[in-house]
Amino acid sequence: YQRRVREAVVSTQSTGEPIYCPNMLKVDSLNAVMVPIEEDPLVGGMSPTALRHTLETWPKDRRTPKALLLCPTGCNPSGSNIPEEARREIYQLACEYDFLILEDDPYYFLNYGKDLTTFLSMDTEGRVIRLDSLSKIFCPGLRIGFLTCPISLVPYLERHYAVTLLNSCNVSQVIAQTFFQEVGVTGFLQHATKVAGYYKKQRDAIEAALEKHMSDLGSWITPEAGMFFWVKLHGFKDTTDLAKRAIDRGVAIVPGAAFQLEGESPCIRLSFSVLPPEKIDEAVKSLSETIRTVKQGQ
Repeated sequence: YQRRVREAVVSTQSTGEPIYCPNMLKVDSLNAVMVPIEEDPLVGGMSPTALRHTLETWPKDRRTPKALLLCPTGCNPSGSNIPEEARREIYQLACEYDFLILEDDPYYFLNYGKDLTTFLSMDTEGRVIRLDSLSKIFCPGLRIGFLTCPISLVPYLERHYAVTLLNSCNVSQVIAQTFFQEVGVTGFLQHATKVAGYYKKQRDAIEAALEKHMSDLGSWITPEAGMFFWVKLHGFKDTTDLAKRAIDRGVAIVPGAAFQLEGESPCIRLSFSVLPPEKIDEAVKSLSETIRTVKQGQ
């Protein structure tokens, strides 16, 4: 799946802020220029206003952006969804300024709110490349991604694929094929709904633990999809050292700086995908104690 991201990138691209770090590495390897676009501070998701400002003030002596990479549903790490109207505004900007949209949407089926229109479904000009994954909803170890795009782009992607990966894992493909042959589309959608229900309970459990143990230590927007909480801590410029201290107490978190193009971050990413609710509460309590200890030593 992550290879699909690399295959889809063409030249200059704009990325959400913060961004999933492997995507940064893959794009950087192509010598692409990455430009961060701010999220909406109230509802989350890429801000079309910020995107328009970036495009309108683009330096005339630089190549214009060729592709916009975004995660519209359950953005990793923020967990936010791009609202319906904002999606349409972003697509219109793509048409106006003539760039591709790379719709990186692995959490589409882990959406806990109302259904949202995909960029691919609203595309009338052949400028959306959509990326999906089975690893979030079918089986974590089944690293299968698939790409949907205009037919005119397929030959270019096939040639790149032929000289890089050559072929995806046959065993994984056969397992996925057998599953879909047995359950069909209806069975798959029922399975995806069941998985989303499980993750929603996990999300509610960690939010309850955060309210219980960390309401005075940070702020957050309840994730609308995905499997992560993005928490901004009060009184921190950077959380890299905190992450090291937390792991010493058996709690794994990802410091916000890992999701930045550059600089420090007062944020942390928490995953709620594995632990049962009682263990989630225990982990958040331990994390809160670590945060208070670190703050006292500052």
